[in-house]
Amino acid sequence: METKEHSIDRLAMRTRPHGSPIMQQAWENLLFLHWPMDPAVLRPLIPECLEIDLFEGQAWVSVTPFELNDLRALTLPAIPGLSSFTELNVRTYVVHNGQPGLWFFSLDASKLLPAIAARVFFMLPYFKAQMDYSAGGNAFAFSSKRIVPPDAEFEATWRTGQRLRAPDTDSLAFFLVERYCCYALGGPRLFQIRIYHHPWILVEAEAQVEKSTMFSAAGLPEPGTTPLAHFSEPLEVEIWAPTAIEQISE
Repeated sequence: METKEHSIDRLAMRTRPHGSPIMQQAWENLLFLHWPMDPAVLRPLIPECLEIDLFEGQAWVSVTPFELNDLRALTLPAIPGLSSFTELNVRTYVVHNGQPGLWFFSLDASKLLPAIAARVFFMLPYFKAQMDYSAGGNAFAFSSKRIVPPDAEFEATWRTGQRLRAPDTDSLAFFLVERYCCYALGGPRLFQIRIYHHPWILVEAEAQVEKSTMFSAAGLPEPGTTPLAHFSEPLEVEIWAPTAIEQISE
């Protein structure tokens, strides 16, 4: 199932959701690495109730290493030892009833308890991994090795440059980074998880992937090309509880 690109209001998802968020956190030193991929390769791994979101007929997959800090439940202080960790996400782009979002193939985290809690409460495929993230000036290095099956590793280095202007709403950069929800399966139901934050503040980045088995661990081919890269300034993020939006037929 392909998206009808003209029918999607991509700015509408920027509005703050109704009700109150249940969680706050900060995303820092976040790198976007993007690769085009044949939608036919993605289709068997994504629920049929979700359309694959396309940009000019092309599907995309992304890897995002970043540092997560100041994790806390709404109105409560951060929990010492659990409020900060490193994360690595593998994702693609989907649409449900005209609402563009993300589908995660995996989310690796450097601490076990937050990974378990997110897997249970948010129904997302979190895994525990050993990670190292270093920064010096505008040079960064990241490595991750999953310690639970399926095995998966990732290593990359990158350098950042000048701050970029805000992407136009019809641009590829906007399509790839401006996402304000994700979808997850919980038993026979599809859930939507909304987030809210300031629009991304993007910075130039040149990246080199040294090693990756993240896609093959998810049943996808490893991209063999240089990724399109963006780096982001820190953002404060609010997260809402998962909402059941569709009953999935058996």
